Amino acid sequence: MDDREIAVKIDGLLVKAKLSYDVESSCIDLAVNGAVYSYCAENLFSSFIKLRAMLPNIEFFCKGAKVNVHPSRASSQMSSGLLAYELTLGKQALRENLVNIFDYDAEGVTNDPLVQREFFERWMKSLR
Repeated sequence: MDDREIAVKIDGLLVKAKLSYDVESSCIDLAVNGAVYSYCAENLFSSFIKLRAMLPNIEFFCKGAKVNVHPSRASSQMSSGLLAYELTLGKQALRENLVNIFDYDAEGVTNDPLVQREFFERWMKSLR
């Protein structure tokens, strides 16, 4: 497992959390305030989505929580969901738009994975 320290907000308080992830099993463990939360799915991005859905009171400050971040099938297969594209409406995603989903970002983050899904669908339509 690889470990990262990430910033999260719980009940208005900014704290550091330990995020551990395994590329092979696509499992994520989040250790924060003495508790550990785990989730495994088909890839790390999906695991992170499910973990966030399970913990709606925690705001995550990382790329994978941004409204406009979503992996492609290829990026998901090549990186097990660790890399995803930071998308812009009306623009094709390029290699330079690939981001690590656990890198810090506080702009445009959401606690609701459905908001991300809706943006991704709008982005797909914007390319037509």
